[in-house]
Parts: sequence; structure tokens; C-alpha cells
Amino acid sequence: MDGRLDAVARTNLIQSTLVPRVHESQELYEIYGEKHVTYGPFIAEISQELKARFIHLIRDGREVVRSMIDWHNAKFGTIYRECTDAGTLSSEAISAAANLLACNDLSDYSRCRPSPMDDVYTRWSEFSRAQMCSWYWVRTHEIYLDALSRLPEDQWRRVDLKKHEQIHDLFPFLSLSSPPESALTKMLGSRINSLEDRQTPNTDPYPSWEFWDSDTRDAFEELAGSMMTRLGYWESHATRWRPVQFGQVWQDKGGDLDWYEWMYNGRRQVHEDLLHWIQEHPEIRSCVDLGCGLGVGYRETFSDRRYMGVDLSTTNIEWCNNNNDNPLHSYVAEDFMVSNPDELFDLAYSQGTIDNCYDMDEYLGAVARWSKGWIYATCYRGWFPNLQEHQYTWNPDHSCFYNDLSPTRARKTLEDIGCTNIEITPVPTGNDDIPYETRIVARVPVKS
Repeated sequence: MDGRLDAVARTNLIQSTLVPRVHESQELYEIYGEKHVTYGPFIAEISQELKARFIHLIRDGREVVRSMIDWHNAKFGTIYRECTDAGTLSSEAISAAANLLACNDLSDYSRCRPSPMDDVYTRWSEFSRAQMCSWYWVRTHEIYLDALSRLPEDQWRRVDLKKHEQIHDLFPFLSLSSPPESALTKMLGSRINSLEDRQTPNTDPYPSWEFWDSDTRDAFEELAGSMMTRLGYWESHATRWRPVQFGQVWQDKGGDLDWYEWMYNGRRQVHEDLLHWIQEHPEIRSCVDLGCGLGVGYRETFSDRRYMGVDLSTTNIEWCNNNNDNPLHSYVAEDFMVSNPDELFDLAYSQGTIDNCYDMDEYLGAVARWSKGWIYATCYRGWFPNLQEHQYTWNPDHSCFYNDLSPTRARKTLEDIGCTNIEITPVPTGNDDIPYETRIVARVPVKS
């Protein structure tokens, strides 16, 4: 990886180690395969000496980081031993690390480190283990992608093991018979070589990415964002943190007027605060309600104004359109965090929806994108004045997040996109369980 071995030296290494092992195995088996992460720098020589076919296995980098840290904490205690934070090691991991000298730890020795030419070289000693593992994931794929791109296209395939259709395509490529789908599903779900397969308890697992705070997200995105996009895990900037099943709860509740009226009445004082604020701004003659649900409480209030409701749920929007007789009103079903508006409004507001979104920074940016004047957003989960980073908690049963918003982070986000007159304050709810919500008001930058 340091480039100290020329092509002749690399060929000699392959001829003395891998080639004899393959030839010996091929005397017994028609097809022989190996899985080894350190072959990246030797792809050209392996291809030349063995005419091999290559499978480039890929996995979401966030899952790799979580998995590596779990293995470190629960089993080995030796992943990037130079990291200043030892981790939350189990007794097994402490014992394993204590009984393996660093000079004999070939697994950790083989992991990439940045060279003096790398951008992160001077920061490496300050990296958390999650950052080190993120960088490792990127650098390993860079090595393989560079080497594989030099081979004929019919000599290699890229495969995500979570995508069964890609796995089916492998069998003819490898001259193998395709197993029944049931057998394939069973094999892929057996979690071979996992911690549980090794009968290793994982009592303090590293959180899955759906629970990372905004600071951890930023650190991963800085190091791995471009590779996540390159491998097809992030299709767009706006959706990089959106789970596949996000928003099903609103689709299932679509058109449930009783449910939306119950929610409105439970936060009536906060809704009235917005309406009072609008009365103080007579220049506002057009409004867009982002995350409108069924427009409860606003369809009637804005009867004399241009009003648009936008919601992720097609069933909600279908109900709204079927029950709308006001020519000034319209409703659209789309993810407004992704789409670009065809019309700008004097006020873009959102009542208690940012708490359930997949990216609060992106959400604020999207609200500002729909406005030509003001934005107004409330966060129903409470007021968290001392929180420095947004906290995310994914609920797979509800298919949405339950977020705690950091006023500090929200202010910086709005300042970065050029907003002024920013007010982030607590607003009383009149409820005992959550006495204050967070209210965000700001003026957007002038648009051409």
C-alpha cells in the first residue's frame, strides 16, 4: 500500500503464496474461491497469474463502521490500536488485546493508514475509532475500484449482498448452478461469522446509523460521503439519511380526520401562536404548509389567502383534494425536502414535523427553499436549550424518526444559508407533559 513493491516483487509474492494454494485446491475442486480484503494491491498480478474472476463485495459504509466497532468492543479490542479512546471493551476483548502484542497483530497491521500525502494525515491521531473505520472503508474501496477498473469488464462484478437480484446474476458469471430462492434466503440470513455466530455476547452495541447524532453524521459524511455516492448508497444529497421505509406511518394514517384533529387539538395553543404571529405580519398573503396532513385548522383560517399543502402521504393529499372547493388552495404529494418548488410563498411553515424527519438540517434548508419571505417551524418534542447537536432516534414500527432539535445547531444551519432575523425560542404549550416546544422563525435571503 505504500508502493514499495514493484510489479516483479508483487508477482513473486503471488507466485509463492496464492498460486500454489489455488493449484493444489483445483486438483480437488472444480471451482475454488477466496475472500480476502488485503488482495487489493495485487489484483493485476492475480489476474495475470490465475486468470481469476473477481467479486467486489460492497456494504453500506455506515453498517461497516458499526460492525467494526462492535467487533472491537465485544471480541478483539485491537481495531486501530493507536486510537486514544480504548472503547467500551468486554472482558473477552480486554483479554484478547492483552494477549496479543501490537508487533504480532497482523490483522491490525494490515489495515490502511493515511500516508503523509493524505489530507487526513495530520488529524489521524485525533480521530475517533468511528472516523478511523470510516476512512478505512473508503480507502479500501478506492484501492479495489482503481485495480478492478483496469481489468476487462467481463472479469469482475460488484455485489451488494442485500440485493438478491445481484447475487442471482453471479451464478452464471461463476459457472455455478443457481440455488432455489428459499435456500439462498436461508444462507444470506444465517449471519455466518457474526458475533452471534461466534457465540460472543454484544451487551453494549454501537448504535446503528439511524441513531447517530448530527455530529457523528457530519464526521462520517466528510470522510465517506463521496464513496457512499460512488457506490450507489446515496442517490442525492437530500436523501442520504432517509431509510427505505421512511414515512409509511403517514401513508397508513392518510385520510384519518379524527387522528389529525386529535393531534391539532393536543397542540392547539402552539397552532394559535402561529396564527397570532401571522396576524402581526399583514404582508403575508400566501402560505405553504409543509407536512400539512389534512390541513386541519388552516384550510378554514386561510380561506382568503393562497394556501398550498404539501405532504409525503399520497392518501392525505388525495383526501385534501377531494374535500377542497377553494380555488386559492391546492395540495401536492411529494417529499418537499427533495423537490424544488415551482412557486414561492410569503411564508413557509411547518408545525411539528421536523421532529419526525430524517435530516433536520436539510429540513430547515428545504423550508427556506419554499419561501420568499419568512419561515416558521415548531418542534413538538420539547425545548432543549443545552443540546449542542441534533439527536435522532429511529422507530421502525412507526417508520419515522423522533428527534430532539439543538437550537445551537439550528441557528448555525440557518445562518449558513443566509437567513436573518433568526429567533429560536421556547413556546408554551399549555400541556404538563411537554410544557414548552421549540419555535423557529427567520427571514430567508432574497431570491432572484
